[in-house]
Amino acid sequence: MNFIPFGCLVRDKVTGFEGVTVYRVEHMNNCIRYAVQPVADKEGQLPNGKVLAGPNLEIISPSKEDPPLTGKTSNAFKLGVKVRDRLTGLTGIAVLRVKQMHTGDRYGVQPWMNGKGEIPDVQEFDEEDLEQIDPPPPAEKKKKEEKPNGPHDPGNAIAR
Repeated sequence: MNFIPFGCLVRDKVTGFEGVTVYRVEHMNNCIRYAVQPVADKEGQLPNGKVLAGPNLEIISPSKEDPPLTGKTSNAFKLGVKVRDRLTGLTGIAVLRVKQMHTGDRYGVQPWMNGKGEIPDVQEFDEEDLEQIDPPPPAEKKKKEEKPNGPHDPGNAIAR
């Protein structure tokens, strides 16, 4: 599926619902959904928005501005990895990523089943508050220190 840029006026092919794309949700199963916010009505009231399936949306008109295609985010975590929220200590699996037009990514974290056999709701956290714990993130490679030409160890210098 092609990504729909933020700020486009779109229509849901199934329901006819129209509005502007304001954020995108990427699920672990590759389902892409968009939050669509209708424009203000004649009385100046803002109707409620809806989250709709991406493949059902058609672009009616492009964005009036030049918004980013996917937001200014880094995709720090692959969906399906185990993460921990640094602030609360909650751990779980990153099951969705929310990309917004002007802010960083948020991730939906599915905690483990509790002792009563209940499955807790997915909790959302800012990307900056999460750390990947399983599998461990790849170690950053140390940049090899550049040294000028010539002998670097006086003991290795060969008298000529």
